[in-house]
Amino acid sequence: VQVGNGDHKFKPDVIQAEVADVVEFNFYPQNHSVIRAEYEHPCIPYEMTGKGKVGFWSGFHAVDAVLDDLPKYTVRVNDTNPVFFYCSAPESCTKQGMVGVINPNATTSLAHQRDLALDASYQLSPGEPFPSEAETPSSSTLPDGSAPPSS
Repeated sequence: VQVGNGDHKFKPDVIQAEVADVVEFNFYPQNHSVIRAEYEHPCIPYEMTGKGKVGFWSGFHAVDAVLDDLPKYTVRVNDTNPVFFYCSAPESCTKQGMVGVINPNATTSLAHQRDLALDASYQLSPGEPFPSEAETPSSSTLPDGSAPPSS
């Protein structure tokens, strides 16, 4: 699979694989990654979508030229269930829809996953925290000097 060869795409972005096959990702300029995602949670690491889930992450591959021997990352296929993935380079998932899937089935759609990615307000790399919620006022008075209503 080509990762970012001249654009923010995986080529191909749909892979059909058998159990025990190895999917090889080849990295092109500039700084891309491959992270497992859950279906309908396109820009969040798989392991952050439920307890006991184990995802994968290639880390970032900073490539500044098309090389003869491209950096590679491999994923072994353990079953034929769909495995979704994305790139967490800045805005790759959320603005470019850089997502892909191994073994989609009748109940999953790469187009739906991409639409959700393009509608997402943030993307994460493994180890990054979820964004904080809205700030709460640190003062016991409102901007006009009055006290907040009691609850």
